[in-house]
Amino acid sequence: MSILAAFMAVACALVAVAPSPAAARVAAISGRDDMAGRRRRGLDLGDRRVLRGIGVAAGLAIAVSWGGILGVVAGVGAALGIPVVIGRMESNRNRERRERMERQSADCAELIAACLSSGAPLAASVTAVADALGPPVAEPLRDLVASLGLGADPRGAWQRMGQEPALAPLARAAARSMETGAPLSDVLAAMSADLRRASHAQIEAAARGAGVRAVAPLAACFLPAFMLLGVVPIVASLAAPFLATLG
Repeated sequence: MSILAAFMAVACALVAVAPSPAAARVAAISGRDDMAGRRRRGLDLGDRRVLRGIGVAAGLAIAVSWGGILGVVAGVGAALGIPVVIGRMESNRNRERRERMERQSADCAELIAACLSSGAPLAASVTAVADALGPPVAEPLRDLVASLGLGADPRGAWQRMGQEPALAPLARAAARSMETGAPLSDVLAAMSADLRRASHAQIEAAARGAGVRAVAPLAACFLPAFMLLGVVPIVASLAAPFLATLG
């Protein structure tokens, strides 16, 4: 009975945190939730609400299945600790998306600057770049165009796009352009060059670190072998006469 109750507690918590399809559709149409498409594909572990629901579900399951004071204490600990642990983990899908968007950010800024320099309007430039680069950077770019088309405040629209860490420099460049009056194409072109330099520096640092990390497995294999084949026989040969006299 306790196991059945635990399973029902988990199911209730997951249903409580799972977004309904109707809510996701309304959010997608209204533009208030740029993650609606991702939520329709399943639970988003980057959402704190989902993490709290998972923690509560696990805590209820442990408390009900264990029972007693120990179960309550363990359940509270699980409910508080599991969201923190999971929140610090990055799924493979999110990591691949983030890395790909970081690789696309410099191209995105450079292409938008080139389109603006050719005389194209901002919305057409951003749309053309989104179509050319594709996902994952295309989604926030299209959201930006949709927000501007609906008459949203340009500064707020760029700031919402800047919630993506890889696109935050673009949002800051747009804000700087609006504040200073500098042409957005010039600001984006300079920012693209800075992003490429930073990317090259990061790649070089990773290459240097790879050589250092490659030494660790070699040392883990070489040092024990050296001790067993080189040091241990010498110590044993020197200690043999002394042990013989003791015998």
